[in-house]
Amino acid sequence: MTNVNINCKIYKCALVTFVTDLYKLNSLIFELMKNLKIDYSLFKERNLENRYLPPSLLKSILRSNAYDFSILGKSFQGEEIFLITQGSGKKRILLWSQMHGNESTATRAMLDIWKFLHSTHPMANHIKHEITIDYIPQLNPDGAEKYTRRNAVGIDLNRDFLAKQSIELPYLMNQVKKHPYHFLFNLHDQRSIFHPIGSKHPATLSFLSPSFNKARDVNLVRENAMKLIASMTNALKLSLPQGIARFTDEFYPKATGDNFQNLGKSTILMECGHYPNDYARNQTRVYTFYALINSFKAIADDSWQEQKITDYLSISVNNDKAYDLIYRNVKVKNQDRECSLDIGILYKEKLVDNQIQLKAYITEIGDLSDCFGHKEYDAHHQIFKAEESDYPELGSAANFKLGDKSVENGLLIIG
Repeated sequence: MTNVNINCKIYKCALVTFVTDLYKLNSLIFELMKNLKIDYSLFKERNLENRYLPPSLLKSILRSNAYDFSILGKSFQGEEIFLITQGSGKKRILLWSQMHGNESTATRAMLDIWKFLHSTHPMANHIKHEITIDYIPQLNPDGAEKYTRRNAVGIDLNRDFLAKQSIELPYLMNQVKKHPYHFLFNLHDQRSIFHPIGSKHPATLSFLSPSFNKARDVNLVRENAMKLIASMTNALKLSLPQGIARFTDEFYPKATGDNFQNLGKSTILMECGHYPNDYARNQTRVYTFYALINSFKAIADDSWQEQKITDYLSISVNNDKAYDLIYRNVKVKNQDRECSLDIGILYKEKLVDNQIQLKAYITEIGDLSDCFGHKEYDAHHQIFKAEESDYPELGSAANFKLGDKSVENGLLIIG
């Protein structure tokens, strides 16, 4: 078989896999809709398909709809930090997102949830009657503007609990002090490297009930968070059977969730991750919507209390052995010496003209037999050649040739 035929076969397999995944996804989301009797498409906030969500866009959405919001304060660069409130129940919960500015999936889902709860859907009415919900949709607006993890002066808000050096984190801390919250939701995005141990499916959603001390003890506060997480994940098992994971519970003394847990506030860490062929995280946004609505329903009904710690501990642990792309059996040659190796590639996100672009870089070289790629290609021992080197180099852009075929921005060009 010629190299051209091999590569065409790879391309056709990738196309079939994409169509199959899309069909499966639509079926799984339909199951979620059927189980909860909520049609997500009716409540989706429009024009948020791009992961870049600058403060100006958030501000526009809040002010063009009937949001009940106030301003907690202003960021280092003077951007407003909003607090949205919904419901009138005696139970009270708080959700915050984008304490890392480039993690917008939960913020987008939060706006979808607000639209659902603003409707007259029977479940929405029930939740609003039982719960008062506070949202902080963008704790780090400066980071959101620049699409960076840290704030304007380089502080990681999720490691600032003790020093309180940032302008922004104290607003969250003061808000938590104001009310006897039943649950806190610390909402993040995680990288595409994560997957449940034993699965080659990416970890689309990951959870943690953080430890409150080095011994990783479990008290009632932490146990309640575990039970609510178990309730959320059990509701998603049929629709996302391989895409749910649990983080290990090392204690981080400067971390937000660990410290809130230590202060007696049941805290849920939720990380929105990758779904196959979904780098915009739009399908992950749907799962985040349903996961959080499930949690609200469980809180409203008190059904979370029926769960067991063992249900939480049975969630597969998160692992980090995934790459966006892997090229296997790549030949590297120098005169009469040669070797075969694997090349692992990860995307980095770049903000270009208010759009997120994926730039592929070589991040590992060698034996990747214990890893997998969200896309994989067998190079069939074709010879590697880059513009400036005959060898792959760590950190270099993933643009090279394999025999007579080109790889551009990580993807094999078929032609």
